[in-house]
Amino acid sequence: MADPIVVGVDTTADSLKALTAAADLAQEHAAPLIALHVRHEPSVASLANVAGEAVTIETTLDEVEQITRTQVADVMAGRQVDWRFAVTSGDPAHELLKAAVEHHAATIVVGGRSHGVVGGLVLGSVAQKLVRKSPVSVLVVRDGHTHSVSDPSHPQDAVTGVTRNA
Repeated sequence: MADPIVVGVDTTADSLKALTAAADLAQEHAAPLIALHVRHEPSVASLANVAGEAVTIETTLDEVEQITRTQVADVMAGRQVDWRFAVTSGDPAHELLKAAVEHHAATIVVGGRSHGVVGGLVLGSVAQKLVRKSPVSVLVVRDGHTHSVSDPSHPQDAVTGVTRNA
């Protein structure tokens, strides 16, 4: 059996595209898939006031986790992939790296977000941290396409720029 694939999941469209790409990759290589949801307080702080009623961050985190769990189950339904949903708390990049090392993962898959004036040229902060620090391959999925990205500071790793439909 192939080494597992760790994919970061949340409620965003980018995350669901990453999950779909990771599931396709896992199925293609008969690899187990770990869909990791990171409960990250700063990411839900802006949602803490819903319809004028103060909602605790913990309640919001619970709701986001449940929505994510349901979305992951929907994407994975009917696939021939050994998968599981895992939850942790903390910084998303750190927790994805930790899970990849702990499970001897072959790859970490994440959704990429465009930021700033340069648009599509800049990766989201989680993807940037992963590319810089990951001991395993990182696959960034943006706009329904996968982008293999390696750390250019390692001469043996080249930025491939290879894109395939997810």
